[in-house]
Amino acid sequence: MKAMILAAGLGTRMRPLTLERAKPVLPVLNRPLLHWTLEMLASHGVEEVMINLHYLPRGVRAALGDGRAFGLNVSYSFERDILGTGGGPRKVRRWIGDETLLLLNGDVVFDFDLTALRRRHERAGGPATLALLPNPDPRHYSPVITGPDGRVKSIAGRPRPARGTVSMFTGVHILDPALLDRLPPGPSDTVRHLYAPLIAEGRPPLGVRLRGPWYDLGSPSLYLASHQSLLASRFRGIRRGSVIHPEARVHPRARVVRSVVGKGSVIAEGAEVRGSVLWDRVKVGRGAVVEASILAAGVEVEDGEGLWSALLMKGQPLGELRS
Repeated sequence: MKAMILAAGLGTRMRPLTLERAKPVLPVLNRPLLHWTLEMLASHGVEEVMINLHYLPRGVRAALGDGRAFGLNVSYSFERDILGTGGGPRKVRRWIGDETLLLLNGDVVFDFDLTALRRRHERAGGPATLALLPNPDPRHYSPVITGPDGRVKSIAGRPRPARGTVSMFTGVHILDPALLDRLPPGPSDTVRHLYAPLIAEGRPPLGVRLRGPWYDLGSPSLYLASHQSLLASRFRGIRRGSVIHPEARVHPRARVVRSVVGKGSVIAEGAEVRGSVLWDRVKVGRGAVVEASILAAGVEVEDGEGLWSALLMKGQPLGELRS
């Protein structure tokens, strides 16, 4: 099975963190986000991956390379204009060929049984299968309504509102590549231009509720909250507590609690870092306190300074994290 990762977005809601790095390669537990995704794909038998690019493409290529480090063959599709969730795969239709396509968003961290999802898709024999989770807030996450047989009756209110089991779409789906031939070249969206019409035609996708972690990195506050959940959950074998890069220096009389400390960072004597994410080369001075904050690469906190619910990037004014 081939996979395509959608990574062309501008990451607008994540700014200012995405001013210098594309969202799919922001550091998550001290690794570019898509490192976690590529490792998972390889563990489920995927061999070839296509990644579409638009915003800050060089940084994505530099972080991922050709995929050999993950046991994969990674190719890239640059989009001069963003083509969307349908148009992006449509552009690489020739690369996809006749193989079933696994399509996934590049801006979330998750861990699903993709092998089980593929088996459900093959048994159902339908045009597409969507990975779903319980919907914690239908006002925030567009509802997907399924019937007793698991078939999707409505997605984001399209083609019309319906009653049934309410879930949320995770951005992970498997589809018959022939579906892409229904789309014209140019921008398009899988929900509006593929799945809603299929439901209206009586050929609805299958919705499969999965178990497993799924973390939304849609904004800086969600990025920080997701890190707290990741640190508490032992995600992919990560030890509970804090993740401190081997090349970071933490003074024996400094305190780091439920935090991530990046490569080359220095936490001085008497400093406290709690519930925060520090990128590479961050310096926290003597007696300083950093709590519930995000400090981007190269930021320096002066001796005795205190930061709470702060977002700080080098060369940018101090920002406040809001829920």
